Amino acid sequence: MSQSTYATSEGIKQPANHPATSEQASVSPAFMAVYAFIQFSHWLAVLTPVTITIAMRIGTIAPPDQKSAYLASIMSIGAFFAMVAAPFWGAVSDHTRSRLGRRRLWISLGALFLLAGLMLMALTTSIWLFGLGWVICQVGSNAAQAAINALLPDQVPLHQRGRMSSLLGLTTILATAAGTFLTQYTLGSSVAMFLVPWLPCLLANVLMFAIIPDAPSQSEEGISLASVFSVFRVNPFKSWDFGCVFASRFLLATGNAFAQTYQVFVLIDVIGIVSGQVPRALLGITSTVAVISLILTPVAGWLVDRTGRMKPLVVITGLVATLGLAILTQTHSLPPFMLAMIVLGVGKSVFYALATAISATVLPSKSSAAKDMGIIQIANSLPQSLAPAIAPLFLAIGGGSANYDAMFMAATLFAAAGTLAILPIRNVR
Repeated sequence: MSQSTYATSEGIKQPANHPATSEQASVSPAFMAVYAFIQFSHWLAVLTPVTITIAMRIGTIAPPDQKSAYLASIMSIGAFFAMVAAPFWGAVSDHTRSRLGRRRLWISLGALFLLAGLMLMALTTSIWLFGLGWVICQVGSNAAQAAINALLPDQVPLHQRGRMSSLLGLTTILATAAGTFLTQYTLGSSVAMFLVPWLPCLLANVLMFAIIPDAPSQSEEGISLASVFSVFRVNPFKSWDFGCVFASRFLLATGNAFAQTYQVFVLIDVIGIVSGQVPRALLGITSTVAVISLILTPVAGWLVDRTGRMKPLVVITGLVATLGLAILTQTHSLPPFMLAMIVLGVGKSVFYALATAISATVLPSKSSAAKDMGIIQIANSLPQSLAPAIAPLFLAIGGGSANYDAMFMAATLFAAAGTLAILPIRNVR
C-alpha cells in the first residue's frame, strides 16, 4: 500500500498518516537508563537459557545420543509459541485500558509468566515438562517484549532514537555476557542456574513504575477477540519499508540462530572442550563482544542522530556479522572459533540496535505500535524455530559426523541476504 510521505529534519521520511515523532518531547537520561535496564533484565532472564543453560540441562536429563534432537525440538516449539505470542500480546497491549497503563501491566505480568516457566525447567527431570516450561517462558517473555519494544515509538522522539536504540541494542550482548558469567557459579544447582538471571526483573519492575510514564489505551473498543486476533491477518509486506525491515531481521537472525543454537555442541563435539569449561569459553567471547560493543554501539547511535543516516551503518554491521559466520565455516580449534563468534557478536549487536530504530520509524501506524513491533519480533523468534529444524539438512551433507562447516555456510548466506534486504527501504536514508 503506497503512502504519501514528508521529510523530517533528520532526513527520514514519515508516512503522512503517521504522527510526527519529532513533535514528541525529549525523554530524560533517567528514562533512557531505566528503559535500557528493563530490557536488559528481561534479556538476561531469557537469553541465558537460550545461550547456554538449556543445552547444558538437556545434556544431563536426555540420553546422550538424543540431546541434539531434543534441543532442536524444544527450541523449535518454543520459538513457534514466541512467534505467535509476540503480535498477540502486542495487540492486547495496544487495547489495554488498565490504570497501570497499557505497557507496564504486560511487562510485569510477562515477567511473572517467565518466572513460572523457569521454575518448571529448573525443578523437573522430565524432558517433556522441561519443554513445556520453555513454552511458558516464551509466552511470558514475548508478552513483556511486545510492550517493552512499543515504548520506543510510544515515547522516544525521532531525534533521540539512535541513542536510545543503541542502548537497547547493548542490552542483548550485555545480558548474554552477564548470563554466561553467572552460569559459572550456578552450575551446581539447576534452580540457581535458571532463576538467578531472572532476579533483576524485580528491580526493573520497581524502577519502571517509578520512572516510566504510561497511560491506558485510547482505543474505543478496548480488548476484544476481534481486535486481538485480527493481528494474524496482517501482511507484514503491505507496507514496503516495514516488509523490508522484517525480511532483513529475519534473514540475519536465521544466520545467527545456527551459531547460537549449536555453539555449545561445537565446543564440546568439534573443539573438544569438556562441558564444565564451556561457560568459561563462552564468557571470554561474550565479555570481549560486550566491551567492543560498549564502544561501537553508542558511537553508531550518535552518528545516526547526528546525520540522520541509518542504512549505511546497518549494512556495514550486517556485513561484519556475515564475516563472523563465514569464519566459522573454517573453524576447528578454539582461537579461530572465539574470533569468529566475537566478530559475529559485535556485528549483530550494532545491527540489531540500529535496525530497531528503523523498525520504530517505519511502523504502519503508531496506534498499533506494540502489535506491529510484535510482528517485527516474529523476525527474531521464527529463526529460533527454523534454524534447528533445517540444520539437520546441512549437518547431514557428506554423511558421517555432523557437517558444521556446511551449516555455517548456509548461515553465512542467510546473513548476507538479510544485510542486502536493508537497501530497498525507501523512506529511511
